[in-house]
Amino acid sequence: MKSTMNKIQKNYMAAKALVAQVESQQEEIERKYISEKGIRNPDGSVPELLYCMEDGAAFDKANEECSAIIVAAGLENELNTARAILKAAEEKMIEYGLSIAPAGVREVLQKAVKENACTRMKVIDLVFRLDASTVRM
Repeated sequence: MKSTMNKIQKNYMAAKALVAQVESQQEEIERKYISEKGIRNPDGSVPELLYCMEDGAAFDKANEECSAIIVAAGLENELNTARAILKAAEEKMIEYGLSIAPAGVREVLQKAVKENACTRMKVIDLVFRLDASTVRM
């Protein structure tokens, strides 16, 4: 059976998953911190993550302390690396998408993906959803 994804699409999917996994670990550290410190908003609700805290001064303190925990765990460097891998994978997706686009469309898109983040993400999304088995390489 022929694969519907090519290597470029698979690498992009893996890079997105890696970023999500590291971000999830960081969020878990925030949740644990909030729970351990008994942090509550003025209305009594428990913030899901630090950015949901309503008290600015308490947020600054919690953010500083959580950031130190995240850095100590090596997650900041891990996230930066994962994001760099994702950025490279996105570039490959755009390059691939533009390579299979008709010439007239390609010229317009080449300019648009450099100037417009929304267009960039739309091209990446379209290339990701493309059934690669229908395209000759």
